[in-house]
Parts: sequence; C-alpha cells; structure tokens
Amino acid sequence: MPVFKSKANRENKEITLDDLKNFNIDKSDLKRLIKEKDRVKGGVKDIEYTTYKSTRYGKVSNSFFEGVSNYLVKAYPNFFKNLNEALKMSDIKILSRTYTSMILFTGFITFFSVLLITLLIFFIMDFDVINILLRSVSLAFLAGIVGLIIMYFYPNMLIRNRRRAIKTDLPFVIIHMAAVAGSGAQPISIFNLVLNTGEYKGLEGEIRKIVNYVNLFGYDLTTALRVVANITPSPEFRELLTGLVSTIETGGDLKQYLGSKANDALTTYKLERKKYTEVLATYSDIYIGILIAAPLLFAVTLAIINMLGGRIAGFDVKFLAMVGTFIVLPFLNIVFIIFLNLVQPEV
Repeated sequence: MPVFKSKANRENKEITLDDLKNFNIDKSDLKRLIKEKDRVKGGVKDIEYTTYKSTRYGKVSNSFFEGVSNYLVKAYPNFFKNLNEALKMSDIKILSRTYTSMILFTGFITFFSVLLITLLIFFIMDFDVINILLRSVSLAFLAGIVGLIIMYFYPNMLIRNRRRAIKTDLPFVIIHMAAVAGSGAQPISIFNLVLNTGEYKGLEGEIRKIVNYVNLFGYDLTTALRVVANITPSPEFRELLTGLVSTIETGGDLKQYLGSKANDALTTYKLERKKYTEVLATYSDIYIGILIAAPLLFAVTLAIINMLGGRIAGFDVKFLAMVGTFIVLPFLNIVFIIFLNLVQPEV
C-alpha cells in the first residue's frame, strides 16, 4: 500500500553535498542535525501513513459477493449508512462495501458448514430422509441468519468497548493537555505530545486521526477537530473537541478552558468510582444472599427431607444435591463473575 509523509516533508527540498559547501557546517554538526531531523519543536517524529489495507478474508468475500454488495448498498442506502457510520466509529479499517461482502460470505459459509454437519449427525442417528433434510436446512438457515446478525452488529460491540476505554483515559488526557497548554505550546503540539507518550491507548486512535488530518491531508486544526468529533464514539470526547474548536476560533484562553475541563473530568471520574464502589457493596449483599445463604438453607432442607425419606417433585434428594452442587452453583457463580466484568469500569 502507498506510504505518505507529512505535508511539511513533501514540501522540503533535498540538499546535496555540494550545496553544503556553501554553509559553515562541520561534520559533527551535520551528524547531530541528521539524528535530530525527525524531531519537531513541541511535536513528535514524523508519522508514516498508510491507506486501508485489505485482508485476505475481505478479498475472498469480494470475489464471491462484490456484485451483490454493490447492489444492496445502492438499493438500501439508509440501512447501510448506519453500518458505514458504525465502521468509522469502531475504527475498523475496512471499506464499508468490503465489510458488506464479508457479512454475506460469513452467512454463506455458516449456512453450508452447519448444513453439512447436521446432515452427517442426523444420518448417523438414522433419521429418515425427509426429517434429515428438513431439520438440517432449518438449523443451517437459522445459523446463517445468526452469522449475518453477529457480523452486522460486531462494529457496534467494538464501539461500546472503545467508548468505555476513551471514557477511562479522557480525564488523564485532559490533565496532560492542560499541563502542556500551560507551557504555551501551540494547539497542534498538544496533540502531538499526548500521542507521543503512548500512555493513553483508549484515545490513541482518535488523537492520531487529528494529527493525520493536519499533517497528511493539510487540514487546519479546527477542521480536523470537527471531523474527528463527528466520528468519535465518545460523547465526552466530542464535547471536548467542540469546546476546543470554539476556544481556538474565538481566541479564548486555551489553558483556562483545558484547566476547567480537567477539574470537571477528574471530579466526574472520582464520583463514578465512588458510585461503583457503593453499587459493588450492594452486589456483594446479593451474592451472599443468593449464592451463600440460600445454598446453605437448601442443603439443610435437603438433609432433613433425606432423613425423613421423602422426594422432591419425584427426584431423589441425593440427585438434587449433586445437581445443585456441581451444576447450578458453579453456573450461577460464572454468570455473576461475567456480570461484574461487564458492569465494572476500567481502571
């Protein structure tokens, strides 16, 4: 794929060794300049840029369904407009039409894979031919639909994860930006320095887009901020970028704006952590009641019933105790752990 340098580099003229004779530069100074040539005042080393790189799976998908994808995108623009926006926000570096082909190809291979597997299973189970075909085709069709749905909504899953990661890093990024702005650095240099640290993985993609739009495409900073604000999955980061645009265009005090946003963001961060701690205490009470006290009470009840020689709903007491101990309780604990991982904020 083509690789581009920043706009500033493209405009630079190369200097030959003969030209250097006209300057009062010795070899030691020249070596130092060469070593430091990538360092920009208040910025970072020049970044190499590449266009979207196609994947092997995308190429295979296009070879089968490119024509169908083009037709569907033209026939149902509103439906695929949402998919295109989701791809931008999820930062999936795949063209929307290629991703549409991948959705169709995934449903296609899922259908035929499940069809072949179910045909083999039902044939081994000695079903009659009609039952084999009906059940296999039905299950394969259902699996193909599920595959299509999962692929279509996969970008939205990534958007939620990115929004969560951005929200976690945002307070610390704003504090860093406020500190840099306090030193009198230029606005674009603030984003360059934050990106160069490599410490804010949640926001690295968004900040890199801003730097790319300025250095690669030659946009002014406010235009780049507006573009990224329109495609970022985080409403908090969108609000920050919109405020930066207003502050820069009106000639406001960038240091004061970022300082106030840093205080607000850090206060919100602390309040959310405190709120989660309180909610976690409630979850612990629920866990103790359902997964510790209730099983003990159930075990005591089963022991009494077993001593009396009774049965529960026709099942033996020992069987129910084994099911509860080795199946129900482990399953409920796993569900509770998954639930905690889903609701807890990143740290």
